Order: sequence, then structure tokens, then C-alpha cells
Amino acid sequence: MSDEISAAHNTAFPVEAITPDELKLKREEQTLHIRWRDGRLSVYPAVMLRRQCPCATCRTERDQKKTELLPILKSDPGQIKLANAKLVGTYAIQLIWSDGHDAGIFDYKYLRSLDRNA
Repeated sequence: MSDEISAAHNTAFPVEAITPDELKLKREEQTLHIRWRDGRLSVYPAVMLRRQCPCATCRTERDQKKTELLPILKSDPGQIKLANAKLVGTYAIQLIWSDGHDAGIFDYKYLRSLDRNA
């Protein structure tokens, strides 16, 4: 078994880099904090996560429109709040938004690839 896993955009991460030790949804701050097993702390603003939603609808709209503001967003993304989250097995987290959108399953490899400082 390899000790590296290929993530989005052909980025390879050691297994420790894509294994969370701690996940915290901070609703007041509208951020998701992940402490990775390799010691890194990643902080994801909710607005950025919504814009990077990996669901098929959002991905298609991003690819077709090449725009920051997606038509799926019924209002300013700054007004949409990260309401809740659910673990999906041992590989991902599902984010639930105040406008009811909940189709995005963020796997840990994808989240780590979104950490621009990693």
C-alpha cells in the first residue's frame, strides 16, 4: 500500500496530510477548521467553500460560466451561511447551507488541495 494518495489537480499528499485529527465548524466565524494528522491547521472561509462546492451542479456551472458568482446561488454568497455539516464515512464531510444546498461532499483530499498555504 502506497503512503501517498493523489488528490485533485494531480497533487500527491502523504496519507497524514489528508487525514483529519480534528474538525470544527465555527458557525459564528463562518469557518471550517481542520487539524490534519501531519500537524497542519487549515482554516476555510465558508464563502470560499461555497464557491468551490464539488457537487455536479456547481462544477458544471463553474465550468460553463467561468464566473465567481454561480447562478445556483439565489443571493449574494456572503449572505448564505454555513449552517451544519455531517461526516460522510471516514473520507469526507457534507456541508449544509442556509439556503438548503447540501449536495456538496467535500472529500479530505479535495479540502487539503484547497488549502492554498499547504
